[in-house]
Amino acid sequence: MYMNLALKKRTLGQFFTKNPFWLKKHILEFIKSTKANIAFDPFAGDGDLLNLAKQIGFKKMTGLDIDRSLNWKINDSLLNIPKVKNSVLITNPPYLTNYSAKRKGIYDSVKKYFDICKYDDLYQLAVEKCLSNDFGVMIIPETFINSGFPKNRLISVTIIENQLFNDTENPVCVICFDNKNKLNDKIKVYKNDKLLGNLSYFEKMRKIPHKNIYMKFNSPKGQIALRAVDTTNPQKPISFMKPEEIDYDLSDIKHSSRLITVIELEAKNDAIDKMIEYSNDSLVNFRKKTHDVLLSPFKGNKKNGERRRRLDYLTARAILEDAYEFVNPDAKLKLF
Repeated sequence: MYMNLALKKRTLGQFFTKNPFWLKKHILEFIKSTKANIAFDPFAGDGDLLNLAKQIGFKKMTGLDIDRSLNWKINDSLLNIPKVKNSVLITNPPYLTNYSAKRKGIYDSVKKYFDICKYDDLYQLAVEKCLSNDFGVMIIPETFINSGFPKNRLISVTIIENQLFNDTENPVCVICFDNKNKLNDKIKVYKNDKLLGNLSYFEKMRKIPHKNIYMKFNSPKGQIALRAVDTTNPQKPISFMKPEEIDYDLSDIKHSSRLITVIELEAKNDAIDKMIEYSNDSLVNFRKKTHDVLLSPFKGNKKNGERRRRLDYLTARAILEDAYEFVNPDAKLKLF
């Protein structure tokens, strides 16, 4: 009950929303289209979102929070959220993964939530509870886009590239939902103010590996290195290269490495250069066509303001498989 502020923020997953630039024109239009007369925040925190709701014309506000020091009506909204009639839910729920809770030594404090949570982050449990209401706008981690969480209630997903919080670089998006089920070709995807397309387009663009050649990641003796995360320098993005070209001590690569790796594969040495060139060209084309939506967001932005991205190893494998087939069109492929 008497946690210091830093511990309380970690335990409750609190990140207060001080910056209003997330409220893009199309998000505001959605809020107005609901014709709701009550702004409802079940994770009210410092009240920033309800204050913003007042500025855009709401006369009635309802806030709930588990933190007694914030002077809202007490409610544990990760367990239950009441349905408020004639309202639009506007909220920034807590973010906390199972892994982070254990690493920070606070798992026992939040175990009751993970016991009922079928997702890997508590924000997804919050989204599930918020869907008890008809209309909502939620600021959540951008990882949601590539998660398996059902998206049939969504109107739109908006990637926000500017840093939203003062105390974390966690990449975020804004989802809008209503009370109707819909197909993915009706769900719009935006980056900041720009409409990129429908969710169905991006789902069709995913690269799925066939595992048709032997390939082992995090193998220091492999033939192809991969810098799997963008640097802050736009001139040094995610890239495939020869192991000797990467500025990294390959002896530091572990089984759990996810940012830099060396890949061992069944390919002749004289084909490696062509595979690297093909893979990099394929990656550039993939990123352009998908506007980076399908690459995992990474904390912090490049110097040009764009979100840094990480290439997951399944997509990397699919790209390398395509390169292998391009370089070896007559090879007999095996399933591994």
